[in-house]
Amino acid sequence: MITVSVASGKGGAGKTSLAAALASVLGPGCIFADCDVDAANGAIALGASIKDREPYFAGPGFRIEAGACTACGICASTCRFSAIRRNPGTGEYSIMPGLCERCGACLDACPARAIFVYEKQSGELFVSDTRLGLSLAHAELVPGEDSSGKLVRKVRERAGDLAEEDSVIVVDSSPGIGCPVIASLSGSDLVVIVVEASVSGIRDAGRLIELVASTNKKAVALINKAGLDRSMDLRARELIDRSGLPYAGEIPFDPALRSAEESGKTWVSLDGDASIRVRTVLRAIGGVIDGLARKKARTSRETGQEKEKA
Repeated sequence: MITVSVASGKGGAGKTSLAAALASVLGPGCIFADCDVDAANGAIALGASIKDREPYFAGPGFRIEAGACTACGICASTCRFSAIRRNPGTGEYSIMPGLCERCGACLDACPARAIFVYEKQSGELFVSDTRLGLSLAHAELVPGEDSSGKLVRKVRERAGDLAEEDSVIVVDSSPGIGCPVIASLSGSDLVVIVVEASVSGIRDAGRLIELVASTNKKAVALINKAGLDRSMDLRARELIDRSGLPYAGEIPFDPALRSAEESGKTWVSLDGDASIRVRTVLRAIGGVIDGLARKKARTSRETGQEKEKA
């Protein structure tokens, strides 16, 4: 089993579209793991239909039991995040889930012991079928929840459960360099870095390249949205050259690619120059994946032979 994480330093760089195109070329044996749980678009890109779902619980939540509350207001004055509010009409206090940081200070401060802990649902985890015939593991985080790294790990685990020994898992990573990204890249055999040919795209890609380098993971890079500004194309290529990463090629900015996405297709379902360029990039990435698969198979055989000798 090979895991390939597609990552970008910023949102909107084309990461999800590239990951969907790669998955479509790899075929039904591929498992797609959409780890961009704060803004999951893999289900849209792959035309998914949910077949299994389960709640995701990230930790404790707090609530005030109205019957036990004496309305003393101590909890509200204790809360540093102004998450406890008094209802002017009833005089009762309640905790605003979207503002609560779950520190538990109110629980310790309440003299009436009217605050109770419950397991809080922070999102949902899904498994879906797709129009490409491959399985999709994905999730949605409730807005305002801060445990996306943990949910990303859950998505990765679910994708692993779906995979066979010879499967390729394509991970659509969260953008940027934060905890969700680190969770997305964890355990990957290859990281594909999508560099958007723009000022912010190049700057943020540089930070991502540094992060990936610190993990010692094998990586390749490509340029997306090339052709809009030659100076940006050159700066993006210089960044990749300085990093020493293998260069998989460039994908032009082409309205045809956007139209494919809007009509529910992947980048490789088109004719024309843009699709040819995409396929060229995907062949380069596929060659690296094949090399990793052969190396892993060889290592597995050698390990098995050593065990037999022992």
